[in-house]
Amino acid sequence: MEFTQSGDVLAGRYQLTDLLSESREGRFWRAQDAVLGRPVAVHVLDARDERAPRLMAAARNSAAIGDPRMLRVLDAAQTDQVAYVVNEWGAGSSLENALAAGGPLPPQQAAWIASEVADLLALAHDQGHAHGRLNPEAVLLDDLGAVRVIGFGVDAALHGIDPDTRDSQRRDQVDVAGVLYAALTGKWAGETLSSMPPAPRDHGRVLRPRQVRAGVPRPLDDLCDRVLGSGADMAPLSAAELHSALAGFSGEPTAPVNRPAAADEETQAMAPPAKAEPAEAPAAASAVGVAPEVVRPQRQRPSTPPPMQDPTPSKPLFADETPGYTPPQRSAQRPQSAPRRPVAPDASYNGWQSSWTGANVPIADEPNYDRKPGTNWIRVAMGVALVVLVLVAGTIAWKIVNDTPSVPSAENPAADGDQGGDGDKPAKPTPIKGITAKDLDPHGDPPTETPDLVNLVVDGDPNGLAWRTSRYNDQIGPVSENPRSLKPGIGLVLNLRGEYSVDSLKFNMIGEPTDIEVYVGDSPWSDDPTGAPAAKGSVGTEGEIKLDKPADGNFVLVWMTGLPNVDGGYRAEVKEVQVLGTSLA
Repeated sequence: MEFTQSGDVLAGRYQLTDLLSESREGRFWRAQDAVLGRPVAVHVLDARDERAPRLMAAARNSAAIGDPRMLRVLDAAQTDQVAYVVNEWGAGSSLENALAAGGPLPPQQAAWIASEVADLLALAHDQGHAHGRLNPEAVLLDDLGAVRVIGFGVDAALHGIDPDTRDSQRRDQVDVAGVLYAALTGKWAGETLSSMPPAPRDHGRVLRPRQVRAGVPRPLDDLCDRVLGSGADMAPLSAAELHSALAGFSGEPTAPVNRPAAADEETQAMAPPAKAEPAEAPAAASAVGVAPEVVRPQRQRPSTPPPMQDPTPSKPLFADETPGYTPPQRSAQRPQSAPRRPVAPDASYNGWQSSWTGANVPIADEPNYDRKPGTNWIRVAMGVALVVLVLVAGTIAWKIVNDTPSVPSAENPAADGDQGGDGDKPAKPTPIKGITAKDLDPHGDPPTETPDLVNLVVDGDPNGLAWRTSRYNDQIGPVSENPRSLKPGIGLVLNLRGEYSVDSLKFNMIGEPTDIEVYVGDSPWSDDPTGAPAAKGSVGTEGEIKLDKPADGNFVLVWMTGLPNVDGGYRAEVKEVQVLGTSLA
């Protein structure tokens, strides 16, 4: 394929800058639109590839949906060499990265995000189209606080999936429940592949969210189980039904989204459009069990996100259902109309149709009524007396030993206390504190690699969250060793915040093996390292690389030249890097 390298210009306009992912020779790039001076996303495929006609059709269908929650198709064409689709670039964080950085979301926020995605899917399914590859990586939380969906139809076509089939719509219905499950638990339970940790299962069934994370409200727990768990064998809920159930939990907006009166094309592409107050629509009587024919709210604009902090419930959320409560299922009757709840509810969940109970709230241990009063202080006094006795005995023994004169001998020439000592021994290398980190991808534009997570590698928690590279279809490393290599390497620049003699590095990783070269210098790196590394090696989930000899400097470069094999490609995930050395100050 002609346009495969960073720096190439597509259609005389779109300069390819950063390769984001690959799929069977199809490539997804970040590019710069030279005409309008803005970043764009470009899917590129060889014109002779059998997927090219489907890619073009998916672009046309995606453009026809015309919902602001989608990243718009800006251009699409097929030449003798390539077929390409250009989408607007969304500024923000994917749901996958947001969950990796901050953990699961509050229930109302999670329900609102899934509700927005479900409403978009319902609109597309009504027109016979589907996303086809929905996962947390495809859900963008943009800088304006809105939900945007990436790669609608186009990503599926690039992976050889026809998005305009009943099976793709069914997969969307499962995956949107997976988006809700992921936002609630930080685990992925959908059908489409994702780099998130998979949801735990019992005998092949996905565990309920409440079994993974305490405090998940019963309606959301039942909804996930209805689609993903024990109720998955029942007739599937449509995207419209899922949206109605979720909107009943997260609330509907009562005022239009504010936005500037005038904006350029890019601002309009990213901001939710303003519109008049939507007409009232029947709301769900409860968060589950919605009738198929329920009327959805108007879709001319995405709804306002709920507050990031959940209101404090007046009664425990982790409780059994009230008598007569039934899990989500299709109802033959239309639900009763009810006033719409505001997006920002008051500080209680009393707006629910059913009250909460405290049946499952843990009960404090019963006190021991057989214990005799006044025994605690006796135990304390005995313990203090024992400690004092040990201290006195130790002091006497120390005085006796130190009062014994030292006699020099052949075995102990420094026994007189005036010779020898450990003053000349070199200091033992210890972990260096206060290190900061920066990611380095010299062949990217910008030259970074998930910078929002990079501080996780030096946060002192080897069992916590991890910084990760992008996922690549081909391995990285020197081109001399691998002609298909996408780039020579990806780095982590560690600022030691002082001059140190570096002895070794310890690693905690996810996946194995990772090939690493270590460089030590007096200034940070902004390009590929040159010269011989101070050390090189390969580490597994835990490992240490010791320098051939201690090296002095203020900065350390961890240069990864080989990534672990993961589902769908290659990716490195680093939990912690610890640098051991001695201060030269």
